[in-house]
Amino acid sequence: MIKLIATDMDGTFLDSSKRFSMEFFDIFEELRKRKIKFVIASGNQYFRLYQKFLPISNEMYFIGENGSYIAKGAKLIATNTLKKEQVQAVIQLVESHPELNMILCGVKSAYCLNEFKHLEPVVRTYYCNYQFVESYDDIDDEIMKIAIYDPNHQIIRYADDIACGLDKGVKATTSGNEWIDIQNEDINKGVAIKLLQRELDIKPEECMAFGDQMNDYTLLKSVKYSYAMANAVPRIKDIAYGIAKSNDHQGVLEIIKKEVLSQK
Repeated sequence: MIKLIATDMDGTFLDSSKRFSMEFFDIFEELRKRKIKFVIASGNQYFRLYQKFLPISNEMYFIGENGSYIAKGAKLIATNTLKKEQVQAVIQLVESHPELNMILCGVKSAYCLNEFKHLEPVVRTYYCNYQFVESYDDIDDEIMKIAIYDPNHQIIRYADDIACGLDKGVKATTSGNEWIDIQNEDINKGVAIKLLQRELDIKPEECMAFGDQMNDYTLLKSVKYSYAMANAVPRIKDIAYGIAKSNDHQGVLEIIKKEVLSQK
């Protein structure tokens, strides 16, 4: 019996226009009646995720910033933050590539330099609470993640250079063709799901999850019923229990209806 369902957002739950089907609200009500927990597990900012699912947000669980921010509705459960010296080291590393944009993702807000204000439409897509600052020294917040953005959509060209320049205990994870996320090595979506499994006393074999990119690898490995989207990268498909239709064909909702809600 499935007791928890977790899904990534971009490339998984959301279509190419960054939208989800309104049918989800009816499906969610059926899941709620069956006491099945629904978890959004994303690299996106928690505040953005919470806003996107109003008015049912307080009945959902959220894993934001690839596992660094965990909440039940508006109630914070846990955060995982970088040390100040680690943040400074990443800033210096990325500044050697002036063509890249950098967003510092804090517990209270996200922060971007004024010189990148022309990229505000991109920032707004993923962040609800954000500020533009003159200098990173102006930030008074704990930083959970540093998101590096390539406006030329070829972030993989920088992956090795950035990964090799990181301090011990810090990792770099690519997400799609545009982003590299820098976080503590010991945090990911899988760690966050395991925390919720312990909190809710739910076993991995009672969980279902969906993903498409390498930052979903640990999420899918943390549950028995893991589904890779048809548009997923090959390594995600290799570890999945099954394959769902693509994000543009509502693959997540189809599997939930077929494998969960059709069961008595």
